[in-house]
Amino acid sequence: MGKVKKFKALGIKKIRGGKDPIHLVEEFILRRGFDPEECRREESVDFVRWMLEVSDGEELEVLLESLKKPSSTTIYMGINVLTVPLRAAHEILVSALKIADGLVGIKVSLVGHQLVLSSSMAMADISIDDLDFHYRLITAQLTWFREELATELGWEFLPEE
Repeated sequence: MGKVKKFKALGIKKIRGGKDPIHLVEEFILRRGFDPEECRREESVDFVRWMLEVSDGEELEVLLESLKKPSSTTIYMGINVLTVPLRAAHEILVSALKIADGLVGIKVSLVGHQLVLSSSMAMADISIDDLDFHYRLITAQLTWFREELATELGWEFLPEE
């Protein structure tokens, strides 16, 4: 056998596959007619948060989390339904849970003192069309959920946010 030639160690850099989640969300925001930089509210090494005013006083929160671990990166989109007052918290939460069975593809949850309709998913293999679909699921059911909640509570309408 002949001599084995030794090669210098190459400076190969790690190349991440797949789509950049921040770029994907920025494209989604651009499709909605907003400037991603103006909508960006918080940013760190591991998360980015945007707020988009989707209609009169309603804001869509878009949150990318676990950016350091691409296999674990998730996206959260949510719109506030109602501020839950302490006095009527039990009645409102029970009514919201009854109505929640009628939701399709999204969930209702209590985040701090806000009742929120939201969607969460892993960013792996997600497209802009998927983000748009989940956004439309939330907005399409928001009016219905508010009307049903007001009816269940015996209120004429829900207070504005």
